[in-house]
Amino acid sequence: MGKHKNSILFFIVSLLLTIYLGFAAGMGVYESMSIGLMVFSILDFLDNIGKKLVVLHIPIILAVFTWLIMPVIFYEVYTEEDHLARIFYKYMPIPAEEYFSFVFPGTLTMIAGFRFPLARLQITKDPQGYKQKLETYFMGKAKVGFILIGIGLATGFLKFLAPASLNNLFHLMSNLSYVGVFYIFFSDNKHKNKILLGVLSLMVVNAIASGIFGQLVFLLTLFYILISLYLKKIPFFVKLSFLVIGVTMIFLIQNVKKAYREEAWVRGGDASYFGQLLVEEIQNPSVMFDKKNLFFTAIRMNQGWLIGVTMDRVPRRFEYAHGETILMSVAAAFVPRIIWPGKPEAGGKYNLKRFWGYNLVGYSMNIGPIGEAYANFGVNGGIIFMFFYGLFFNALLTMLLKWSEKRPSLLCWIPFLFYYAVVVETDILTTVGSIVTSLIFMLLTIRLFKKLFNINL
Repeated sequence: MGKHKNSILFFIVSLLLTIYLGFAAGMGVYESMSIGLMVFSILDFLDNIGKKLVVLHIPIILAVFTWLIMPVIFYEVYTEEDHLARIFYKYMPIPAEEYFSFVFPGTLTMIAGFRFPLARLQITKDPQGYKQKLETYFMGKAKVGFILIGIGLATGFLKFLAPASLNNLFHLMSNLSYVGVFYIFFSDNKHKNKILLGVLSLMVVNAIASGIFGQLVFLLTLFYILISLYLKKIPFFVKLSFLVIGVTMIFLIQNVKKAYREEAWVRGGDASYFGQLLVEEIQNPSVMFDKKNLFFTAIRMNQGWLIGVTMDRVPRRFEYAHGETILMSVAAAFVPRIIWPGKPEAGGKYNLKRFWGYNLVGYSMNIGPIGEAYANFGVNGGIIFMFFYGLFFNALLTMLLKWSEKRPSLLCWIPFLFYYAVVVETDILTTVGSIVTSLIFMLLTIRLFKKLFNINL
């Protein structure tokens, strides 16, 4: 009972909020439950940081926010009567009852799959005990971390020279830098904190130069989750403060991202210009929170519109796939493109052509795993499928944790393995394919280092 005390408290708070929104504020049942679920998910995530490996809490929060909360805003604010929503055709294309009656239970079943007790994900009751275990294993292994960082940086610089068929391999090799950072951080190296700060700074500079911030946000979050296991118990208000600061920064970046990318992709990234845009946003809160300006930020966060369009067109215009794209994604995850040149491409092209009749050219847009679940199996089948989708990632993380009992270094590979797995706006081909490919690459790398250099990673 004691260890569930906080969860019970969070549930009561969320339930009371749901009841208030439903009865006092007059909000719809699904809309009020979605907000209650969001509050519970955030509080539960914060409470468990440093106590459990909360990697799978991230897709839960992202799914609730982009699949449920943002559609609530569009059903309540940016409706078909709104001028901008009508011009850009970004209002929700189906009635709220039809949308939420599938997506809300589908989200719950995915959460159930993520949280199903295959094994305890609690590392230890005292994270300091785990700190000692890590320090013992990584004693004297800082040099391994430097080797991995060196390989990552070298392949990162040479990636543009690689033929297209080797792009994915070079991308995986360049990400070894992130693994190497943890090898150093958990070692007895005297300068490990400076090295971590340097790599994080490099990540920020790279994100500003490229104008692509999503990877930075996810990697920093995964870094924080792992490092929190190593630190002393973090007070809840400190974790909440970090969250508020992080969400504020994400909101500001979303607001300036479009203007900055137009400059960065034409003239190159400029940190001073990026900083100038952020300062202008902060100095003009009335402009920042203007309904018109918020609309363009909201549409980038509203995965629900893509799901809604899919539900509108399938099966009215396009037949259910009956598992076709799911099986294709699983097969594509294990078969390299050099053997199967015509296998579907990630990024939404295949799904939008199959379920919308839309040829996607020049940019990425996707219906997400829950949209693909509906397009394959309909409402009831899609809800059931989402449980097994969550269970798949649950099983992989559980397996990794079991392996890490004998080889703690495997925990350092979690950001490497789960980066795309925690993204909920892409397709099943991307999430499943990336984690399978990354897992195979990790196992081969560990074996090669042992065989060629007699180094235990």
